[in-house]
Amino acid sequence: MKTIPPLYSLVIFPKSEQSTLVMSYKQLLKKHIGWFGSVNAAAHITVINFENELSLQLHLDRIREFCNTAISQKVTFNAWDSFGERTFFIALDQISQQYLDNLIIDLHLYLGFKIKNAHAHLSIARGLDTKKMKTAYELFRNTTINFEFNCDSFHLRRYNYRTQQYSDVVEKIDFRK
Repeated sequence: MKTIPPLYSLVIFPKSEQSTLVMSYKQLLKKHIGWFGSVNAAAHITVINFENELSLQLHLDRIREFCNTAISQKVTFNAWDSFGERTFFIALDQISQQYLDNLIIDLHLYLGFKIKNAHAHLSIARGLDTKKMKTAYELFRNTTINFEFNCDSFHLRRYNYRTQQYSDVVEKIDFRK
């Protein structure tokens, strides 16, 4: 049975040129290992998902309130990493990791959701096995990664069932200026 994805996803986007580079990494990896989860997904950091329109509408004003108090900060992604043998991703430096994880946790708590931890990252590939993970590490081991951008907003995306992607950006919610 196929799992239905959440209808809305609140995310942080890197800069456009960084997103393009992440997509090129995904396509290069696909040439070496074949299809994998998130191969066509745009580069993003997931903040929170909403299963349906009602759930989103119940929380959207509070998300906007939260963003009015959120302080922007430069974040740096500078290493290749993985969650076991399943997910290969671009990791943050320690200060950026703490900032984004706290931002995500604080929003969840502000909305009244329970969350124990967060681990912000930019996914390259999901659902890998040991052999495919080894190939990913080998393929990118000599590729220096250093993405920096100012995290100053959230983007609300809607899942598009026709494209099978979160391709519809509904709203950009800026942090306080």
